[in-house]
Amino acid sequence: MLTVTKCTKAETALSVLREHKNEFDIVISDVHMPDMDGFELLKHINSEMDLPVILISADARKQVVMKGVTYGACDYLIKPVRIETLKNIWQHVVRKKARNTA
Repeated sequence: MLTVTKCTKAETALSVLREHKNEFDIVISDVHMPDMDGFELLKHINSEMDLPVILISADARKQVVMKGVTYGACDYLIKPVRIETLKNIWQHVVRKKARNTA
């Protein structure tokens, strides 16, 4: 069963992730949020949890995309995101689970 948890603020998302560790398989975050940018959220998640993080943004500049990858995002999607692209997100979860069982 697929369950999606939506948060409009990064601080809220981080709190929910911390309170419910091991209950999430993946995080999809916008780069530009009002309270914390996606890169900062990514740093927190990577230091505290073992979750794949996908960043989404309309900003396609190479240096911004590379910043996401350098900070540890497993993917960086450019808006508008096609539904076909979203259908392939499960691959990141499978890779993480395979890495953890190896």
